[in-house]
Amino acid sequence: MKNLHPRNALIVLAVTLLLWTSCKKEISQDVPVESTQDFSTQVVAGVVPDDPAAVSKVRLIVSSTFLAQNPGFGEYSFDSKGKPIRNFDVTPPAVSITSPSNGSSVTGSISITVNATDNNKVTSVSLSIDGGATISSSSTAPFTNTWNSGSVANGTHTLKVTASDASGNKATSSIDVNVNNAAPGDVTLPTVNFISPTDQSSLTGTVNVSINAADNVGVSSVSISIDNIVVSNSSNYSWNTANYAAGNHTLNAIARDAAGNQASTSITVSINVVVVPPPTGNGISLVMPIPGQQGGEGSCVAWAVGYSARSAEQYYKTNASSYNNANNVFSPEFLYNQIKFSSDCGSGSSMQVALDFIAANGICSYQSMPYSGTNGCSLLPTTAQLTEALNYKIGTYSKIINTDKDAIKAMVSQNHPVIVAILADNSFVNAKAGFIWKTFSGSGNLPHAITICGYDDSKNAYKIMNSWGTTWGDEGFSWIDYDFFPTKAGTYCYVIN
Repeated sequence: MKNLHPRNALIVLAVTLLLWTSCKKEISQDVPVESTQDFSTQVVAGVVPDDPAAVSKVRLIVSSTFLAQNPGFGEYSFDSKGKPIRNFDVTPPAVSITSPSNGSSVTGSISITVNATDNNKVTSVSLSIDGGATISSSSTAPFTNTWNSGSVANGTHTLKVTASDASGNKATSSIDVNVNNAAPGDVTLPTVNFISPTDQSSLTGTVNVSINAADNVGVSSVSISIDNIVVSNSSNYSWNTANYAAGNHTLNAIARDAAGNQASTSITVSINVVVVPPPTGNGISLVMPIPGQQGGEGSCVAWAVGYSARSAEQYYKTNASSYNNANNVFSPEFLYNQIKFSSDCGSGSSMQVALDFIAANGICSYQSMPYSGTNGCSLLPTTAQLTEALNYKIGTYSKIINTDKDAIKAMVSQNHPVIVAILADNSFVNAKAGFIWKTFSGSGNLPHAITICGYDDSKNAYKIMNSWGTTWGDEGFSWIDYDFFPTKAGTYCYVIN
């Protein structure tokens, strides 16, 4: 995303509804300071949308409750403009057999062709005979399966095809044909099964995919497919799962013999998906650093990721008793000045780029590089600051779907603040003590980055930490209703872990 022309980036920002922020920065001291400025009139868009392809590969944390409530759950996809689309697809495909025709007479090996359509995409069409197990499967249009009619006795037999889509919806179509072979040949189907990985396993990194195929005469060919794309024509394949989206994936193996007999088998695996149980408590409030003041620069991502979340991670990781600018409060100046979209101090930055940057380079302490408007946004860290930052890298980070309340709460209850982007209305911008954001005020749609640092079931709300100083909200904190939150938040939240 950093290579886009600024004008094009603004167009992308306008259509994604994902990652923006309002940011203001006054000429400040070397510590977070108060502000009495009017936030509703002095704002800067500060977040560049994350690259959808890169986001899809970030590990997904999902709650067991969410999975139970959404049996059709699938990984999110994106439209041509990068806008997220939820794949809670419950519409089955439509399928019909176009050849052979119902009641026709067949001999030898024949092709069973179909017409298969879906509101999203047909992923496979499988074939079975007389209600038995699947004997072949096709994953590419026009989804033609080959059947050796010599594998059954002469007479009437029922051919059934089953079309499946990516969400697991299925549809079937059947016809009867009259088999009339003069003399049977090799009618024994091969056998094929997965040695590794195992069905329903959770994978990460590079995985060895291995199959075993056998036949009474001899196997002539095998293939391994991932999500209906053939990746290997041998019995072993080295699969780099980092190149695939987090979520469920289907592996299919096919074995054929010289007589045209074919067998297939499929398994489902998940990549980088962590299922967490719901939290046991009904409320928690993390200990956070004092909310700072950003002023007029587009640095909200740096504050949410670097100052708020990273500082809290260090505080809890080291079992600290208090926050200290020298060792567990981190510099948004260090982060913003290196990840901002352009040289303009009103330029934004990407949440994922910020997280990737800290994973690779770390972040220095607030004491080493205070946030100061005096130096503007062009001040780059010294060798000493860069060296110190290496001590404060993060290991990994994950994403959470904004509607998965229990996953968000579970992460917070495990002392991990959740980083989010919202579109704040004027009621949020002007929040006072006791405010709970639960309805749209009717005006304002201000992009902004914040962190969730607590929750309270009695309020039905998440506690959030802002970066507009301690005069905003309740000393820099406020609340967002559980149910209202997804309407104003980006599709994914992020969490350091």
